[in-house]
Amino acid sequence: MVKLTDSTLTFFNLIACFSGGFFVVAILKLLRLMPISFPNLLVLLGALQGFILAVLLWFNPKGLRLSNRLLAVLVGLLALASLAVGIPLFTWQVNLFLDLTPLIMVMPFGPLIYFYTRSLLDPDFRLGKRERRHFWPVIIDWGGKLIGWGFLFGVLFGVFDHEDNQKVGHIMDEYNTYVDIPRWLSVTVYLMVTRRWLQQVEKTNSGTEQQQVNLRWLRQFLTVFLVFQVIWLIHLIPYIVPATRNALLDAFGWYPLYIPIAVMIYWLGLRGYLHSRNPVMAEPVGKTTSAVLPNELIQETSNGLLKSMEMDKLYLDPELTVEKVGRHLRVSLKTISAVLNQHLGKSFNTFVNEYRLEEVKRRLTDSTHSNLTLTGIAFECGFNSQATFQRTFKQMTGVSPREYLNRQAAF
Repeated sequence: MVKLTDSTLTFFNLIACFSGGFFVVAILKLLRLMPISFPNLLVLLGALQGFILAVLLWFNPKGLRLSNRLLAVLVGLLALASLAVGIPLFTWQVNLFLDLTPLIMVMPFGPLIYFYTRSLLDPDFRLGKRERRHFWPVIIDWGGKLIGWGFLFGVLFGVFDHEDNQKVGHIMDEYNTYVDIPRWLSVTVYLMVTRRWLQQVEKTNSGTEQQQVNLRWLRQFLTVFLVFQVIWLIHLIPYIVPATRNALLDAFGWYPLYIPIAVMIYWLGLRGYLHSRNPVMAEPVGKTTSAVLPNELIQETSNGLLKSMEMDKLYLDPELTVEKVGRHLRVSLKTISAVLNQHLGKSFNTFVNEYRLEEVKRRLTDSTHSNLTLTGIAFECGFNSQATFQRTFKQMTGVSPREYLNRQAAF
């Protein structure tokens, strides 16, 4: 065990100043007289640095707000988990707090990784009701703590005997052990889905400098998590086997997982923060490229795009992507992007949202849709969030949807 000395605190004061971790200094001073192992200290420093970076990302005025906040939540959850493992158990109150508070929440990691990737490459992406459902499995993380709370209230109301605390503690320990299996599977599946989606985007991206920078960062982002999943699996297999569990924890504890997590926290948070603050200006719409499409191909693709919207009404699909349109028209995605950007002068989202908006305006004057709210009509016309609908309507008409309705009523 290592007891913090004045020289040690001075050393970490210098680290904190360079990293902006003034809160780290305050906590270390509180721990000055407390014995704490050096690996635990590293884990705690990672947790505190994670909280700082999460706050910086959450309030970062630059970059995409949703992307910054998704990454902030991800880094914050990693920091919470590190705090739960690294905090010294110096009083029974701290022990009880850790037993009853769900600081380790892993089930949201996969959705956060996936939605962060989506939001960074699609500025119109929003978290709607459908996306929020992906976070419901967090209840799995709370299972052990809910057992503890159930026992606590049971004792208070005379349902359980206080002497049963060891049995309940054993049940909680077993639950917390085997819950790592669905946690690992969840993160791995989401990583695979995200990686596959990213590969599809790489095949169809327009080649702008901004897209290339984002793609490079996201490849690194996913690689870090995939490497960690391998480390976790190596630790998980002997951990879930009763015959080897105690020997593993006695020899290594949780450090093979949480020291890499401390490194991940710092790298992901700082790298993501710097990435959002140093955006590359996107190339202007309609910029010519060296590739020149034949006039016949341009005309055929333009007609196909118009037909897919006006007759096939693909815009009604709230999850419509350029990939889906490409499969529908049997045209390469680069060709569709080139025709839209260079010859129609529109991005894919603008092109689709124009049709959605016209459909909304048509249905607003149709009495058969009078039973629906404005938001309900927008969702039926292909918009996947109220925020996207409101913003698109204002950009394309110059007025808000409510102002538009009031003007229509006046005529």
